[in-house]
Amino acid sequence: MKGPRGDAARLQDILDAIAAIDRHPLENRDAFDADELLRFFVLKHIEILGEAVFKLSDDLKLRHPQVPWDKVEKTRHILVHDYFDVNWDIVWRIATIHLVELKPQIESVIESEGV
Repeated sequence: MKGPRGDAARLQDILDAIAAIDRHPLENRDAFDADELLRFFVLKHIEILGEAVFKLSDDLKLRHPQVPWDKVEKTRHILVHDYFDVNWDIVWRIATIHLVELKPQIESVIESEGV
């Protein structure tokens, strides 16, 4: 367990970040590109869920290798540290494709861990 919050809280943080993005439907790419606040809202929540993944215990990640933990962590590091050169195509794909795939994976982890 990394940090005082523990894996259960971090897994919920991931689902909460996905839910926050889901509450603001991404109608199409043109609308996304035109809405600066929405773009940065989505970006921030992707960073939050990446940080939550980063702080999950290694034991939990090893028990669930089907989840792309490393990709999520690496994406978060890129978005945070290369903030001046955000690739909005990647952010769009994460928000519209990858999070749709990640959500049931995290729900499955929560169910199997009993948290």
